[in-house]
Amino acid sequence: MIRGSATYLTLVFALLGAAIPASAVAQTFQGRVLQAEDDLPIPTALVRLLDEAGEQLAISIADSSGFYRVQAPEPGVYRLEAARIGFENFETPLLSATVADRTYPIDLVMRTDPYNLPGFMVETNRVSDAEADRQVRLMIGISIASLRFRPIGFEQIQSHVERAHSLGDLIRGENTAGLLVFYDSQGPCFSLRARGCLPVYLNGFRLERDFVDATPLDMIYRIVLVTPTDGSSTYPSGAVLLYTEAWLK
Repeated sequence: MIRGSATYLTLVFALLGAAIPASAVAQTFQGRVLQAEDDLPIPTALVRLLDEAGEQLAISIADSSGFYRVQAPEPGVYRLEAARIGFENFETPLLSATVADRTYPIDLVMRTDPYNLPGFMVETNRVSDAEADRQVRLMIGISIASLRFRPIGFEQIQSHVERAHSLGDLIRGENTAGLLVFYDSQGPCFSLRARGCLPVYLNGFRLERDFVDATPLDMIYRIVLVTPTDGSSTYPSGAVLLYTEAWLK
């Protein structure tokens, strides 16, 4: 099910031959992720923007009210997908966004999918620290040993999950001397010597600041802090990088 206001909604189920105005600029999709049964919000649902081929172009995480926002890089034909443990995955039909500089309000409605697991022992091969470091090195362009701050690993993250801390609390509580963590109207800011806020990326996709603390820590496997002096060719201005375990495999 897709919901949207007729006043603002200009989404049309895509015809592959539809013309896209060359002058149009980036499009924004936003709305709420809701339960089909009672319209209650689904916090921390993962919302992905996909192109026609199914390739991920942007990512967002629903906040405590279920609100999400993703921006398309250019006018075109897209699909939205929402996922959350305990719910059936939801995927829209192909949608055509062609109006210049337009915000498209779309609510994503998910059905619950409860399941009971019988008693059994599960053994899983977790990504080793060495393999995680190798994958991160390939993505940031420098070795882990060159970083000013050591990566924050799974065990450290889990200790904060148990205490229900946010990402800002977690990073502030680790050995990150020189990194200032504070909050303003836009959300958490991770700043080196008060020189602006480092951008935050989840699996390589940048998160808006007001969505950062909606990121569920129990899905994060490794946190890498890159500073401007580390010499990363991928993130020369620095970044806070969040990775799930599946992304590092």
